[in-house]
Amino acid sequence: MRLPIRNSLLIAVLLAVAAAPAARPIVVLLTDYGLDTEAVGQCHGAILRIAPDAAIVDLCHNVAPYDVRQAALMLRGSAGFPAGTVFCAVVDPGVGTSRKAVALRTKRGFYYVAPDNGTLSAVIDSQELDKACFIDERRVNPDWRPGTFDGRDLFCPTAAMLAQGGGDISRIGRPARADELVRLDIPKPRVEPEKRAIAGACIRTDKPYGNVWTNISADDLTSAGIALGAQLDVRISGRALRMPFVVSFGGVPKGKPLAYINSSGNFALAVNEGDFSKTYDLREDAAIIVRKMATPAPGNQTPILESLRP
Repeated sequence: MRLPIRNSLLIAVLLAVAAAPAARPIVVLLTDYGLDTEAVGQCHGAILRIAPDAAIVDLCHNVAPYDVRQAALMLRGSAGFPAGTVFCAVVDPGVGTSRKAVALRTKRGFYYVAPDNGTLSAVIDSQELDKACFIDERRVNPDWRPGTFDGRDLFCPTAAMLAQGGGDISRIGRPARADELVRLDIPKPRVEPEKRAIAGACIRTDKPYGNVWTNISADDLTSAGIALGAQLDVRISGRALRMPFVVSFGGVPKGKPLAYINSSGNFALAVNEGDFSKTYDLREDAAIIVRKMATPAPGNQTPILESLRP
């Protein structure tokens, strides 16, 4: 008896789905190890020993040494990965001490493994905490001993176990409450709509270009009535700078300063084909005030988020 065409197509689709390989678990690494030694390679090996099918992504291994805040800010962009991805972030100046190790799942379905030193602060703020635990070293690695390479001996094996085990946090340690986790005090900007101004802070230099990224978001600028095309008065490190707010670097002549929205959705400063941080001798924690000048630039001004929408 021949099956109806519709049923035949359905069976063919189901068979194809059943035969398709399962998606590989993804483990993403972020460290301050650099690439001049074998440390990153050994971390890959520690993951593959437990999760041989894992796809390992090196997000960055050039976090400034011991700079936990920089690592925390880099992790804010992690939501571009598929849900279920496991992130292993190891910037660990307290390695070998009594500092705890933590694993967590966010409400957006991502997993993070890190020292409990504030590295996951921005992730918790932006994605909200679903579940967390303090890692039991012996459950993860029976041979673990206090030392100087917990990235290889503790955090990477933990990430591999989560990736291989479908994200079962309960098997690797005791539950942790949100108020038990170490959090960094990441400054938030102050918006003053009546003054068309925002007070914020420089939080990161975009290497190797020298662009300066701030904690001011596109939403903050829109709330202050500051739109693309505006001329801005920027006060930073004792300087008063005038620059246009444009889409990208080519919006001004070579060597001229500009303001733009970076790839993370935050306000940033640059010099076209130059180095803003060196030109103006800026620190990453410098305070910044951005104010819309009274005389707008020619052309239509539209809300920032509308302008950037594809």
